[in-house]
Amino acid sequence: MDSVKELIQFMQPKQRLDLKAVALTHVLGLTGSSDGKAAILSLDDMLMAIFGLTFDENQTVAKDAVLTLINLTAEEEGALKIFALAKQIQPTFAIVDIASKQICDEQAGLADAWSMVLSNLTRCESLVPEILNQLEATLPQLAKAFAKLDYNKKNCKLHYLAPIFCNLTQVSRGRELCCHARYQLLEKLLPFASFEENVVRRGGTIGILKNVCFDSVYHDIILNEGDNILVAILQPLCGPEEFNDEDNDKLPIELQYLPETKTRETDPDLRKMLLECLLQLCATRRTREILRAKGVYEILREYHKWEAKLGRDSECLLACENVVDILIKKEDEIGLDNYKTIEVSAEQSEKFVQEDAAYVKSLLD
Repeated sequence: MDSVKELIQFMQPKQRLDLKAVALTHVLGLTGSSDGKAAILSLDDMLMAIFGLTFDENQTVAKDAVLTLINLTAEEEGALKIFALAKQIQPTFAIVDIASKQICDEQAGLADAWSMVLSNLTRCESLVPEILNQLEATLPQLAKAFAKLDYNKKNCKLHYLAPIFCNLTQVSRGRELCCHARYQLLEKLLPFASFEENVVRRGGTIGILKNVCFDSVYHDIILNEGDNILVAILQPLCGPEEFNDEDNDKLPIELQYLPETKTRETDPDLRKMLLECLLQLCATRRTREILRAKGVYEILREYHKWEAKLGRDSECLLACENVVDILIKKEDEIGLDNYKTIEVSAEQSEKFVQEDAAYVKSLLD
């Protein structure tokens, strides 16, 4: 601890550049271990020094300082500590404002690093309401930066804006702002649910869809006449299969006659999330009828064949079958309007979990 504390004196803004750089490099290295992070997080003066060096005129020093913050905020305990200390010394170090300004600055060379810091902070659900209050006015600019692939002129890709938006939709206010017609955030983010070049951007976008789908308040918005949100959910699950004319006519126009080169989402976790979106959309009779009319069953029928044939992922198979089991039933068989009104006891819930686990295991055997 004493050896770490001694480094603080060399991490001051007016210290010699070589001393600052060497001391900070050592601190950055310490963040690679849990003990090292714990030691740093216990020293407020050390954290204050790191905060100060993020503004350093030397870009290497500034970058190492931000990278240190990324590592320190990677777990919830560190994120909460960093956020609380930064809050105490505002406006000297308003960490959310600094991060958002860097991300929105087209000429910022550390925009990606700052987006990772903000992604780590917003992963803590308890911090999201306060962070959202600070970010609300900036959301349109952040969405613009995300949607324009060449936005940053210093070759920062801004992929981590996707998990930031996803994390913000953990809370109801975040979902409300994402779906609000005034901001049109969801519309700007949707195309990236099928963004093949980067799984972080793609996964964060799919996470947004999942969070919104789990809130039945937005089901009417999701299943609107434009089909754009439903298409974003279904497209990664579609392959190159051809449908007969009757089945094909059910599909949204964007999903008809897909090319022979069409591939499905490669990440099983993301496929499962998309299937969970569809399961949530099966909540009411009205939404189930819309899904049937849009050819969701037909798409999942082919998807299930693909998943089973290649022995892809047992949890995805189960998630697919959960949706199909609902869609193939007639409404008089289902016998209720809204699945979410059913009260499930703890014993029943545990039984369902055990049955699902047994089914998944049987597929693996």
